[in-house]
Order: sequence, then C-alpha cells, then structure tokens
Amino acid sequence: MMRPTYSFPEAVVEAIARDRYGHPDPRVQERMEILWLKSKNQTHGCIAELANVSRSTVQRVLRIFAVKGLDGVRSFGWKGQPSALTPHRATIEEEFRARPPHTAHDAARRIEERTGVRRKPSRVRKFLKDDLGMKCLKVAPIPVPPKKTVVEHARTQADFLKGGTGTEAGAGSGR
Repeated sequence: MMRPTYSFPEAVVEAIARDRYGHPDPRVQERMEILWLKSKNQTHGCIAELANVSRSTVQRVLRIFAVKGLDGVRSFGWKGQPSALTPHRATIEEEFRARPPHTAHDAARRIEERTGVRRKPSRVRKFLKDDLGMKCLKVAPIPVPPKKTVVEHARTQADFLKGGTGTEAGAGSGR
C-alpha cells in the first residue's frame, strides 16, 4: 500500500503559518505545527518528535487534513452532554419570567420542586445565564438619611418618582 501524498499550495501554507502561532486555540496551533512540518517534507517520526506529540496524533491530523482540509483541522467535533434541565427549559423560563427568583439558592430549590432535577446553585446560575439569557441583578436598600424618619424618607422618594422633587438645579428654596 502506498503512503498518501499531501498537497500544500502556497495559500494553504500561508494559512498554516498564520495559524501556527496566531490561532486562539492552542490545540489548533499544535495541529498547524504538524501540518507546517509536513509541508516541509519531514517524516512522521520527526514531526512527532519536533511537535512533542505521538506518531498516531501526526497521522490523525494528516488524515483529517486530507479529508476535511484546514476547516476540519480547525474544528473539533465535541458536543458534550446536554443538561438535565434542557427538557424543562420552557417551563422553568415561564415560571421565572413570571416570578423571578431572589437568589440562585431559591432558583435551585424551585427547579428541584418543579422538575425533580437537583443542581447546585452555581450550575443553576450558569443555566439561567447561558441557556435562558437571565442575569443576576444586585439590589440594595436605599439608606434612610440620618435626619429623617422612615415615613418622611418614603414620602420624599415617592415625590422623586413622580418627578416633583423641587431639588433640580435652580428649583430649590429661594434663600
């Protein structure tokens, strides 16, 4: 059986050279290093030694390149596991849009009650942010000024929200 021959046109070699150090994924950089060494007619053993990988990795990358080209070398076919919360996404979203949870712990508790799926608050927070597009809002009470009672402060806040504070620039008391 004859060994396959690999063709490296000038444009492909330029793309390989660019991605050897410039690609954001270090695994793609490693693959491009293997292709670059192969474009310089190095043997598989020499490529494995110089790129610090096994011979089977060299052969796998060259096989991917032969079948799928540079786009195949740049991509990884990892899909990962789907979340156990994904099938319940619509009901969770509907519930939380109507009554948003106060904390991630509250959300985890409500999700477990509704779906039976138990997740840690950190996982629930990630699910809410990444899958549902929700985000945590930091809220804090407005402190009551020291010279006012709670009732006076509430009245001032209500006036402010109505827009009739009298505290805008130039609208203060006429000293």
